[in-house]
Amino acid sequence: MLFCKECKKVIFSLTFVLYVVTVVAMYVTQFYNDRAYVEAPRLESGDYGTTLRESPELIMPAAVESLLGDYLSGSYPAYPIMFYKDVKLKENKRLEMRAILEELTGLSGEEIDGFNDFREEGFYSEGLDENGYPIINHQEMVLPEYTLPESLTYERFCELMDRADKLIGGGSSYSVKTLASYFGRAPMTYEEALEEYQAVMQPRELGSAYLRLHCDYMGIDLAVMPVFVAAALWQQDKRARMQALIYTRKSSALRIVGTRYLALVCCMAVPVLLTLLYTIFMVNGMYPQMHIAWGGGLGMALLWLLADILAVSAVGALLTELLSPMLAIFLQCAWWFLSLNATALTGNVKKFGLQVRHNSLEKIALWQSQWDNFVCNRMLLIALAALCLALTIWLYERKRRGGMSWINHILSYSISGKSHDDKKGKKG
Repeated sequence: MLFCKECKKVIFSLTFVLYVVTVVAMYVTQFYNDRAYVEAPRLESGDYGTTLRESPELIMPAAVESLLGDYLSGSYPAYPIMFYKDVKLKENKRLEMRAILEELTGLSGEEIDGFNDFREEGFYSEGLDENGYPIINHQEMVLPEYTLPESLTYERFCELMDRADKLIGGGSSYSVKTLASYFGRAPMTYEEALEEYQAVMQPRELGSAYLRLHCDYMGIDLAVMPVFVAAALWQQDKRARMQALIYTRKSSALRIVGTRYLALVCCMAVPVLLTLLYTIFMVNGMYPQMHIAWGGGLGMALLWLLADILAVSAVGALLTELLSPMLAIFLQCAWWFLSLNATALTGNVKKFGLQVRHNSLEKIALWQSQWDNFVCNRMLLIALAALCLALTIWLYERKRRGGMSWINHILSYSISGKSHDDKKGKKG
């Protein structure tokens, strides 16, 4: 009976309607509209996409060219705290960067600083045509002539890149961890593309590929939206002046909080499961000639998405019970935003973190190499959910017994106290 009442409160709340709308909107605008039929590569096309290679012969010249261009332009793009920053070095750091470039290019500092024909890559106007319209041409970057020293090893190159990244302040493309992702991109061969296609078209892999893409998009939404529903539900009793009545109930805090949390999770899981079922139906229709095995992929999808709902709901409940719904929403949104900006689209599954991304139907080998990190990440989120739920139950029980009143005093003073002072000042 209590579970049904809590489900009714969730379903008929405005925040749950908003949650359902965002889930459906994310599914339709991102995954459904972005779905693609996996086609075999054609030998005559000559374009088979790109791949990342941990190849010194590929990475070193591209990274040195980029760093030299940044030095001559006087600015270095970076994301030191997940936000874009155009870094300009002070004189002492500029000289250190020049010393790094001297070793990387074989040029002297005077030759680098004395080059006056530098031009950044981009589109430039080169006069007007006969009709008076500007003539726009693409211009490659113009740099001084140099060659990489033969004595430069890849290990020494990485050391110099690491020093350059630290001079910039971190978060640049010259970090050793991100060198391959920025400068190791190369065209795929026909044989590589065909091998990738054959790997995806296996009955066990095809369904998993589409479900991974499904979860990649839906996970963005589920990493933040459940906090709105959880915060609203936990705050509902206070708005209805029912807190004193609930605190005097004979039911245990475990039963009250546990039932409410279970109702919250179950209600929010329903639209997510419906989108999963529709994806399975849709993909089966796209490949009617194949018998797609969905078992492994469906298990992965449930672990991926339900972990988000469990963790974000539990964090929202705890922060609302401890602080306030507005603070719970603000802190979760901040965590979501920082996590989203710190996570690469594909190929960067971390053991610790809120977001998991794999925005590709392919790159199966890359995903398989990070499977252990994925499982660890999801299990840690579930453990976080269990911890937050346990703390919420403990906090709820303490409040029933008259404890933790100091929190309410602090919050009420910070809001109403300031308002009282403002009114007093106006009267004066």
